[in-house]
Amino acid sequence: MSKKPHSIKVPTQYRATAKILKAALEQQKCIKTLIFAEKHARTRSLHTVLKKFSENRVAVEKAIEETGLLRDNPSFDPSLAKILVTELLFARKELNGESKPVQTVRSYKERLLNSIGDFGVQRKEPNPRYVRINTNLYSLAEALEYLYSEDWRRKELPADASYADFLTAIKSLEEDEFMTDLHVEGVLIFPPKWSNYWVRHPLVHDKRFILQNKATCLAAELLAPPTGATVLDMCAAPGMKTVHICNVMQNKGCIYSVEQDHKRYNTLCDITEEAGCAIVKPIFSDALDLTPERFADVEYILVDPSCSGSGMQNRMTVCDEPKDDRRLQKLQGLQIKILSHAMSSFPNVKRIAYCTCSLWKEENEQVVQRCLQLNPSYKLLSCKKALRNKWHNVGDTDYPNIGKNVLYCLPESDLTDGIFLALFEKRREGEID
Repeated sequence: MSKKPHSIKVPTQYRATAKILKAALEQQKCIKTLIFAEKHARTRSLHTVLKKFSENRVAVEKAIEETGLLRDNPSFDPSLAKILVTELLFARKELNGESKPVQTVRSYKERLLNSIGDFGVQRKEPNPRYVRINTNLYSLAEALEYLYSEDWRRKELPADASYADFLTAIKSLEEDEFMTDLHVEGVLIFPPKWSNYWVRHPLVHDKRFILQNKATCLAAELLAPPTGATVLDMCAAPGMKTVHICNVMQNKGCIYSVEQDHKRYNTLCDITEEAGCAIVKPIFSDALDLTPERFADVEYILVDPSCSGSGMQNRMTVCDEPKDDRRLQKLQGLQIKILSHAMSSFPNVKRIAYCTCSLWKEENEQVVQRCLQLNPSYKLLSCKKALRNKWHNVGDTDYPNIGKNVLYCLPESDLTDGIFLALFEKRREGEID
């Protein structure tokens, strides 16, 4: 005898994905962090469906509302409904199993399709896929040789190309073309249609290639610690920026990588070990508990603290969520504490990079402004000049001597995630503005 639909369980993947979506929407948590914590599910399929929902959120919610799916089925979990509709309309275009929720969504398929019409394909073009070469394990020459052997064609720009020329070239990449980045050595750029191809690629699996958005690569590029330096990465997990700093230093020197969450610390240890980072020393600690006695030799610091994530393209909080002023105030307080601790506690520091994946001034210009007030021994360097002036988006000029020196990566114009960066240098003794 066949089971009745209400006695058949919803597939684990759908339940796990709905759980993550609910937490992301209600608690404004990072999708990647939630996926890492979901140990009993296939993370690749989780990420794929959630990305499809993020890209088509308005269309999915419109279809559910107009068809009356939730009104007609009041016991239907809204997050599960969104995941099933996304899977049916925008991901695999089919649903697994015969559970009651799955059968219900299937029965609405024609109405759902009629509701979205062409709505779902009118969104903006996705940004390119960025792939960074992990030079601990693989050289640029080896990477290029491999790509040529796979019939990829390299699109090259003239030496005097402007940043505008570079962005135009990215947008016009042919299906079989790739580019090397204008700013960050070892970053390769591919047309967006190849995003899933690289997720599944063996070179990514064995950490010779790292899937890292170009914007987040700018942190290590601007910090620029030399070979043999001592670096402190104060909020390091999951570890992509730590690996990049290690590459910049040619795996020579020392990097203290700090993380206070146990699961994220384990992820940090796994990623840096798999990526061949011989100089990384993971530390399980709160960044605010780090003492000058233990880290007196630190010369360069990366501060990448918890933030709202309002600039990230793979989070559910991409600027269409209401601005939460109370949450921003709490985050700002923590960010000021950590950055100020970096500035005031370690006697031999030369340079500090501050980075957030937020587009809110409360977490960016205002944090920089307050920390410079608290720590006058530091000055801001121009991020734009550090990129040879080949950049467009800087900060808010309403913040004197700050806005022109800090940098924003903006999804629409820079074809990246939304990131903020500031670069500090300790003043020489007796130096004044």
